[in-house]
Amino acid sequence: MANASLPLSAEDAERLRRFERQRHDSLAATYHDFFTPITALAIQPLLDAAGACAGSSLLDIATGPGSVAAKARGLGAACIGVDLSPGMIALARSSHPDIDFGVAEVEHLPFADQSFDAVVCNFGLGHFPWPEAAVAECRRTLKAGGRMAFSWWDQPDKQRIQGLFREAIAEVGAAPPPDLPAGHSNLRFSDTAELRKLLVGAGLDDVRVEDHQTTYAIADVDTLWRGGLGSLAVTASAIVNQDAATQAAIRMSLERRAAAYRTPAGLVLPVAFKIGSGQRA
Repeated sequence: MANASLPLSAEDAERLRRFERQRHDSLAATYHDFFTPITALAIQPLLDAAGACAGSSLLDIATGPGSVAAKARGLGAACIGVDLSPGMIALARSSHPDIDFGVAEVEHLPFADQSFDAVVCNFGLGHFPWPEAAVAECRRTLKAGGRMAFSWWDQPDKQRIQGLFREAIAEVGAAPPPDLPAGHSNLRFSDTAELRKLLVGAGLDDVRVEDHQTTYAIADVDTLWRGGLGSLAVTASAIVNQDAATQAAIRMSLERRAAAYRTPAGLVLPVAFKIGSGQRA
């Protein structure tokens, strides 16, 4: 789970896609219950960065339960959402039957060139095997003058929901998920320079990267533990693949670290993310 990320071979890229599809299929319902309200903290600034508005057409990449598309629809935009996971798309369709959702890989979008006024992706970048190809494909579907925007998590010392889990796993020395390619890191775009470089490299103009910080209250450690195991694809896999004693040790480490954030309102955890955006000339 280091910051460094190496280019993946075609075989490893397919391994990552398979991992992400299977994990998000299996986590769809529990992800929605626990993690959707957390990712929703980025929706409005993401849509603002993409210039979504009434009358615009918008593509929501890695739509998950469809929350971003639903918010954009509420603003008066015409929305389409796509995701690699059929389970997530089924959830999105049942939650928002008035929006068009479909299964698609981000590197091969089933849309004509310059189809959309805005393209957005809420916390998908770190799950893509070939992010450069993904952003180039998103740009292809964007109209001239349109904007695209991507949110991604800040470093774990600022984004404490995932950070607490990562630190507990590292303290115990648990191995990473065996079916995750070794060259992949989902922390690459927690670095502002890397996120900016990605967008500039895709040929976008007026590239901006903005930092956002807030907090989120979780009732207690048990809720955090169960929610993390039911939502965090990579992190949860690193835990559930361990034996019972190792899982218990990770839980104890998590509880000790979470104590620093305990308040009368529960665990009040810092949440930090970045939004990178750019315009197609």
